[in-house]
Amino acid sequence: MNQHDLDKLHKQWFHPEQEKKDKVLRNEPVLIKRIQRDYDKLEDLAAERIELVEGALQLVDRHLNRLGHDLEQVDEPGGGSSTSRSSMPGRYSRMHKKSIYAEDDDILDDAALYEPPPIKQPTRKRKERDENENEPLYCYCRQVSYGEMVACDGEHCPYEWFHMDCVGLDAPPKGAWYCDDCLAELHRRSPPAARKSSTSGHAHKKLKRKKDSLTPS
Repeated sequence: MNQHDLDKLHKQWFHPEQEKKDKVLRNEPVLIKRIQRDYDKLEDLAAERIELVEGALQLVDRHLNRLGHDLEQVDEPGGGSSTSRSSMPGRYSRMHKKSIYAEDDDILDDAALYEPPPIKQPTRKRKERDENENEPLYCYCRQVSYGEMVACDGEHCPYEWFHMDCVGLDAPPKGAWYCDDCLAELHRRSPPAARKSSTSGHAHKKLKRKKDSLTPS
């Protein structure tokens, strides 16, 4: 019997016309059977609910007992005493269970409030630095190629190219140009007559602007 049927019977019973009440009385045996059937169904549902609750309580109690046993092993590595919680009647008191629930709630609240620190994205300078690590290094400063650069005419120059600011040049040199190291090596190996011609002769010039536009040989 659903709520609609109950409302209908209620209206018929309290209806001012006697005919409506008589109809309810005539159907009384049928109504009693339906009510009894619904009542039995409710009892079955209630019993089933009690079984489910008892099963859930047993699972919770078993979990708490196991947790308490693990905590005892952590607190007492050498073994528990004869009066350990696992041997006590009931294992845990109701107050102890409540305290465990409260601690779990605090842990969940702290986890909800915790926000992991934002992951820092690599900056532009860092990206450029990482990209430049695989590029060849030039000049006395041992950095990558940038801006205007001048090439050393020394055959075995270890630096090859130089930033004009690093070697004190404001404009591209006219003719051949040697770095200080190659010039000193050239003077050391050349006779005096050849030294004069190597420093005064300007036959060739090398100029490099950007690493993207010209690759050093």
